[in-house]
Amino acid sequence: MSPEVSAERRRKTGRTLPEGGTVRLFTNHREALFSRRPNRFLIIAQDGNEEIPCHCPNPGRLVEFVFPGARLILEQRRPLPPEPGAPLRSPPPRAKTGWTAAGIYYRDGVAPLFSSRANKAAEVLILKKIIPGLREIHREFTLGASRFDFLCIDGKGNRHLVEVKACSLIEYGVAMFPDAPSSRALKHLEELAALRAEGYSCHVLFVIVHGNPRVFIPNLHTDPAFAAALSRYGSTGDRPGVKIHAALLCCNREGTAILTSAAVPVDLSHGKLAESNRGNYLILLKIPEPTEISAGSLGPRLYAPGWYVYTGSAQKNLSTRINRHLRKIRKQKHWHLDYLTPYAETIKALPILSYRNLECSLAKALADLGGRAVPGFGSSDCRCESHLYYFADPPMGNRAFVDLLLRFRHEEGLKREV
Repeated sequence: MSPEVSAERRRKTGRTLPEGGTVRLFTNHREALFSRRPNRFLIIAQDGNEEIPCHCPNPGRLVEFVFPGARLILEQRRPLPPEPGAPLRSPPPRAKTGWTAAGIYYRDGVAPLFSSRANKAAEVLILKKIIPGLREIHREFTLGASRFDFLCIDGKGNRHLVEVKACSLIEYGVAMFPDAPSSRALKHLEELAALRAEGYSCHVLFVIVHGNPRVFIPNLHTDPAFAAALSRYGSTGDRPGVKIHAALLCCNREGTAILTSAAVPVDLSHGKLAESNRGNYLILLKIPEPTEISAGSLGPRLYAPGWYVYTGSAQKNLSTRINRHLRKIRKQKHWHLDYLTPYAETIKALPILSYRNLECSLAKALADLGGRAVPGFGSSDCRCESHLYYFADPPMGNRAFVDLLLRFRHEEGLKREV
């Protein structure tokens, strides 16, 4: 990979540094209510009796947002005019939907959903803040077989490669990225770590698009490999490594965003926890019909149709334990849960990495949420009434349950043992 940027390439791709304190992330053409999300790229919105299919520009899980009745901001889909001087391109294929879910009202503000437009905010508002003396910006810079969001050149001729990631998961004062496993983000990070040896200053910029977090950390619960790598390769301050930055935007309902902080504190100290593969988990099972099941020493019991949430822990090999629970066959029955899983129509795992064993605390939280205990299930070695709780409706469709999950991931799980 050549470390040089030719004068001809600079002439063609170099950008005049933008001025101004705002950036338009979307246009509010209409508003509607969230109805459902059939797949990660499609949202069905509701406006009165009208159903509106909308493109979802954020492929993440968005579990904190997608509840029926949440108010969406929709942008009409149409080709954008080319920027002055930009090369003409063939017209884009016809969109399958006429609208994009551009933003959502959440808590006391607006959360933009256009993850790809974080680059625009970075270019206009942030890059000058994190790279002193910035002189040139080159978008989508190709280096060998890799492409990076920006190549920036400062007044001393130093070359800076910058990868930008949009962060929309902010709960309990903690911003996390990603909200789903991202092999692409890990690949970019590893490439940047290698390119430091070729004379580049390398950066990852997390653009936090709403809320008021006190700290940013990598999401060790949903992507422990990325979290461990960010802690291993990343650095803050003057220490050597890939420079990790987090900046905070505030966006209004019209889609105009301002930069409220270019330096949200970054905490990379949880990398060892991510590598340790220890913590807790919730297993969600759907039993489709009344079923009599004998769970070991508990004897035969009738399990009503509905959802069951089981809480457990593993002080090592957490992922192996979870994968075992997800298998319905080819395993010897050891835990009470092993007797239940063969009858489940759906099984879902929610890991919670933590420094402490939170198994009993999770069980109590499920009881406080209104879950009906299955007496003695999974709790033979503690004083809890049960570690399995029944819910008539899907737990992930219950905002209080999702808030429980986020509280344990963003707050309880990060508390170190004393």
